[in-house]
Amino acid sequence: MKLTGGNGRVCTAHQSHYGVQCTLCAAAVRLAPAPHSKARTSFFFLLSFAFCVALGAQGRAESEPAFNGIRIRTKSVIAGPRDEPFSMPSDAAVGRGGSLYVLDGVHHRVVVYDPAGQFLFKFGSRGSGTGQLLFPLGITTAPDGKVYVADSGNHRFQIFTANGETLGAVPLPSTASGAPPDPTDVSVDATRSKLYVTDNDNHKLHVYNLLTNSFEQPWGSPGQGRRQFRFPFLTDISNQGYVLVVEPINTRVQVLNPDGKFVNFIGAWGVKPGQLFRPKGVVTFEDRVFITDSYLGRVQVFDMRGGFLGVLSDFSGAPVQLAAPTGITVDAKRRRLYVVELKANRVCRMDLE
Repeated sequence: MKLTGGNGRVCTAHQSHYGVQCTLCAAAVRLAPAPHSKARTSFFFLLSFAFCVALGAQGRAESEPAFNGIRIRTKSVIAGPRDEPFSMPSDAAVGRGGSLYVLDGVHHRVVVYDPAGQFLFKFGSRGSGTGQLLFPLGITTAPDGKVYVADSGNHRFQIFTANGETLGAVPLPSTASGAPPDPTDVSVDATRSKLYVTDNDNHKLHVYNLLTNSFEQPWGSPGQGRRQFRFPFLTDISNQGYVLVVEPINTRVQVLNPDGKFVNFIGAWGVKPGQLFRPKGVVTFEDRVFITDSYLGRVQVFDMRGGFLGVLSDFSGAPVQLAAPTGITVDAKRRRLYVVELKANRVCRMDLE
């Protein structure tokens, strides 16, 4: 694919080793499809757009003073297997026992680590068969140990055991317009036996009943209002069953209750503290909401009502600067945050105070 500016010309100043041409002029960016699969186009559009706008923002974000820090104690990184490092990873999830599952979509795989950051195993390969993945973008785990993956290029979600053995695949429902479903994340509410899948291109949230193994009425419609979405991306479920949906284009996180009713928005457009420019990932922990912003390169913290609490800061009080942070997850037992740094091809591990 190509990313072009408003003048229609391709900017070749930055070209990734995947052959994706992009632009740093984030305004009026549009897609110019090339004659290859839509799965690849959608995948690289989402990831390369986050990568490019982060490049333009890096210096600006670092020059701002520290403020209202939510502090961490320690920080370390996980860079992927030595024989084949991560390439634009997008999401991660913590499983039973503290194992970390990292979604490495460019390599169509999931890479698993123990709580100490030591490599355990990996699973998945490119394809459309059972257990195979095609540019997956989102991942989650359930209390029973199962691993769920938004298999974006195959328009489905897949279920695996904690050891990476395949348990099945569920295609997403087709749309009335005929547009293929575009799953970018999956979240599980084990208490209510519900699974939620974001459909990025179709601006909705699919609701799957884990007891009946069937889809219910989807939530949302295209737009900027309440219970409306514009390209919803990653999600999380709070302890109370509230569904938090990140909307990068609407520059907010939308909160819905377990019945799908609107509760509130978190964040608004901007680059100042408490504002969001390109939110990507979200996770809840101890009634706090941690949101990654790939443009600002930071993690901002809010309460569930949308009140701004501060920016994730290091032990000196300076904001933690990250390279295009995308997916975020938490190990509640160890009070540990994991943030996927798409630009740096790694996962940042941070222990909270």
